[in-house]
Amino acid sequence: MSKYLIKRIDRFKEDDYTIWKKFLGKAYGRTIFHNPDFLSYHKKKFNEHHIGIYKGDQLLGIMPMAIITEGSRQIARSPYGASYGGVIFPSVMSYSNSKAILKSLIEYLEALCINEVIITPAIEICYAIYSDTFLFAMMEEKFTVINSDVTSIVCLSEVDIESKTFSSRARNMHKKARKEGVTVIENAEVDMFWEVMDKTFKRHGKSPTHSKEEFKYLNSICPEDIYCDIAVLGKKPVAGIGYFTLNEYVCMSFYLCNDIDYKESQALSLLVYESIIKAQRMGFKYFDFGTSSVNMIARENIFLFKESFGAVGRFRKTFHLRIHD
Repeated sequence: MSKYLIKRIDRFKEDDYTIWKKFLGKAYGRTIFHNPDFLSYHKKKFNEHHIGIYKGDQLLGIMPMAIITEGSRQIARSPYGASYGGVIFPSVMSYSNSKAILKSLIEYLEALCINEVIITPAIEICYAIYSDTFLFAMMEEKFTVINSDVTSIVCLSEVDIESKTFSSRARNMHKKARKEGVTVIENAEVDMFWEVMDKTFKRHGKSPTHSKEEFKYLNSICPEDIYCDIAVLGKKPVAGIGYFTLNEYVCMSFYLCNDIDYKESQALSLLVYESIIKAQRMGFKYFDFGTSSVNMIARENIFLFKESFGAVGRFRKTFHLRIHD
């Protein structure tokens, strides 16, 4: 019998919620996407089935998860409506413990008649101490990497505006925006930010991950972690950044938006330039630009723009295990 027990934890139950929140304070690799407060914006849209890993009565690990029905198949996903998921622990797991935990987890999912599980763990920059041992154990258990998109990140310890961290192109765009009269409003009203969001996403024929109402809700419950800055010409919002503070190490620009009618003002460049400097001043280690590829297909212009601000690529890997046919 395994020394690890897998149980469902329910964010709607007060005791589970309290234990979950307390656990987050000591977990390596935790992100805002592991926080039940953040997950609450989904309301009851998903069939949530969050995983708690116990050793005796001690909670040793948590994985936010939902079970998605696709035809006749049951697919467990972590995350199920966010950027990062996966199991988080309060310490680095040894190889033997990783194997034992995964054995218990797979047996638990088998008992639920799950056909397959898909997991996208947080990347290395989200950890105080990082180890690939658990991921190695996953691959020994027949997990395979089904996607490797590139997340563009800026290492803030290397940012020096007097040096060549930012390309001459980025510095020139910043100067041009200032000459054009572009100014920045920090912690802007969501309604103003969404003016630019609407124009950006309509231009691409897509919808953002969050509705305006959902973003407002997240901003209201996590105002220090989810917020937006906008660039304005006069009183006109022309560019914006929607931020998610992942944890104490990483500030993420979840949304970058730009009014194409004012593209020549270089307002977004000014906003990004000053956002990176602000993140450094606030004590973050990394500025996460988000992915620059989709399903392992590069968006070349996105790479070029982010690299001009000193961004480098890190893989965000998604793992898959087929449990039942």
